[in-house]
Amino acid sequence: MSTPTSIPPTLRFLQGTSIALLTTTAGLSASLSIFVIPRLMESPPQLLTLQFTRAISSAHRLLVLPLVLPGFLHGYLAYRLPAKARLYALAAALTFSNLPWTRAVMMPLNRKMERLVVFSDEAPDNAHEVADKWATRNLYRGVVTFVAGCIGLYAALS
Repeated sequence: MSTPTSIPPTLRFLQGTSIALLTTTAGLSASLSIFVIPRLMESPPQLLTLQFTRAISSAHRLLVLPLVLPGFLHGYLAYRLPAKARLYALAAALTFSNLPWTRAVMMPLNRKMERLVVFSDEAPDNAHEVADKWATRNLYRGVVTFVAGCIGLYAALS
């Protein structure tokens, strides 16, 4: 059964891949703010700084590609499916908005926490403050990534 606007299987695969990557990484990113950081904040400052930097380092290694790849996929889908180009371009823009957000907002907090590891006797309450700011500001990434995934899903199903 073929429809007038049938989409090749390779493009369907790219649609599914981008949706799966975005929604999965949105959940993983948000879980850092909702589950991991609050548990770390129950720790003493020295342990908090060590565990925080390890957790963020691990997340950085695992989540960068799944957070960025869908932006390229949506850009390609916008090019290949002109009728849905606006939706895919919006999803790509939202996905790529994580990059400047991370560099401008999240990286300074990461560096600040790394400095607290080295100078652990400096203002111990500061570690909890930095972790709290990080968790709150990290929610942007989870929300924006989820919205981009939903836009991609809408574009794929409409």
